[in-house]
Amino acid sequence: MYKRKLTASSFVKKSKLIIGLDLVANMTGKDAAAIKAEKDRLEQEALRIISQTADHAVAFKINRHLVLPLGVYDGIPRLVDKIHAEGLTAIMDCKLNDIGNTNKVIAKYYFDAGFDAIIVNPFVGMEGGLDTVFEAATNRKRGIITLCYMSHPGAKDGYGLTVAADEKSRKAEPLYIRFARQSRLWDVDGVIVGATQLQIIPEIKAVLGDDIPIICPGVGAQGGSAREALDAGANFIIAARSIVEAADPAAAAAALAAETR
Repeated sequence: MYKRKLTASSFVKKSKLIIGLDLVANMTGKDAAAIKAEKDRLEQEALRIISQTADHAVAFKINRHLVLPLGVYDGIPRLVDKIHAEGLTAIMDCKLNDIGNTNKVIAKYYFDAGFDAIIVNPFVGMEGGLDTVFEAATNRKRGIITLCYMSHPGAKDGYGLTVAADEKSRKAEPLYIRFARQSRLWDVDGVIVGATQLQIIPEIKAVLGDDIPIICPGVGAQGGSAREALDAGANFIIAARSIVEAADPAAAAAALAAETR
């Protein structure tokens, strides 16, 4: 199970830091040759940061910042291979959120590219939504991480809604608690809760217990604190811009890793 890999990596590295490779390309107005040069620059920058920061990370997270310009069957597998060569795992932050057949195809592409786990949105539900993704992950021994509450201020407009606890009950509960209960029922490999949502982390921890790790993005550039998130009940934190945009990414990663101990 993927969560066991994260825990084992954390034990070895003495860290709870997942690094987000949120590097940005600039393709606007460029011709074919300039676009290729920019793609090469982006890939080399990502490889450099992986090499410099791997000693302080338990995993790397990649999102569309890199997938769109580099290509899921082109540059991305080379980055994933580099992450694996460092003894770490790669998470695809695709926030998968479509009907089952589309989800099945998308998950296949990412798993083919070498990703060890993908992030999915529980909004679409299981039957005819995420069931195909769970089947693919099980068959290929990959992980699934669900969103419970995102890190940006507007997350309250969706994940913060109040819903009926179940179809028969008149009792109401926050949607993020429903998602936490579903995540435990589905036995996922982790849930995403923004590090900026300190009051919500303990609520979700109470539902999940110690069975499913809480992974908190939003540390650094979005204002979240690694130490405060961990003290509130998180198991891992994600930092991206505060590391990849730092003058010294290795030093920035080392400082955050130390904060998680």
